Amino acid sequence: MLSAGWCRFFFILLAICASVGWGRGAAQEAASPDEVMAHGFDCFSCHAIKRDIVGPAWIRIANRYNHDPSKADYLANKIINGSVGDFGKVPMPAHKDMSPKLAKQLATYILTLKGKLEEGPSKHYRYKNLAGKMVTVDFQVFQQSNGKKIVTDDIFGGFEKYNSYCFRCHGFDAAGGEYAPDLRQSLINGMTRREFFTVAMEGREAKGMPGWNGFFTADELEQVYEYVKARSLDLIGTGRPPSKED
Repeated sequence: MLSAGWCRFFFILLAICASVGWGRGAAQEAASPDEVMAHGFDCFSCHAIKRDIVGPAWIRIANRYNHDPSKADYLANKIINGSVGDFGKVPMPAHKDMSPKLAKQLATYILTLKGKLEEGPSKHYRYKNLAGKMVTVDFQVFQQSNGKKIVTDDIFGGFEKYNSYCFRCHGFDAAGGEYAPDLRQSLINGMTRREFFTVAMEGREAKGMPGWNGFFTADELEQVYEYVKARSLDLIGTGRPPSKED
């Protein structure tokens, strides 16, 4: 029979093994977004943790499946093979080059997420456009710098990205081009922010438009959207908008 001292040593050893070895194995069942993106997958082009973009917020997904870790294999299958219908009509593309192990680790991580969903912009701004008409938007367009009225960094960032990548088809100043439509008019005709994101990220293969998923992040595409929206409302004119870089 083991002495009391040996019994105590044995249980301490078990505790160390559990915390160092077994605990480490459990922690490795989940992979953070940074770990997933290190493998070349930019999930945040279409998803955010707390808000819907093209795809649903990851917290919304976790809530749908009650944070049940047994659903990880089910979600991993959707990540690899694609899915449509669970969260609307926008299809999620397949990720056939993602390993089953990494997909399950990502699904496991998503299912752990909890918190309050961001339902959309809650602040609104009113500006007088170039024709003198008051318009309301849910993002900031202008700011003051040294007594001068200039556009925000996001609006100017959107201008730079649009004029670097989008103008070739959609024309300078988002005014339409030979190969693609006038994006200002698309927004005037009712295209929503989410529809704008969906088309931009997924592309339109039949019409020769590339998808920008994996190139632009959601925040970068938001800048492009805000720039084009401001142009559609005649809040900023043609050419380079005034910025703090002037």
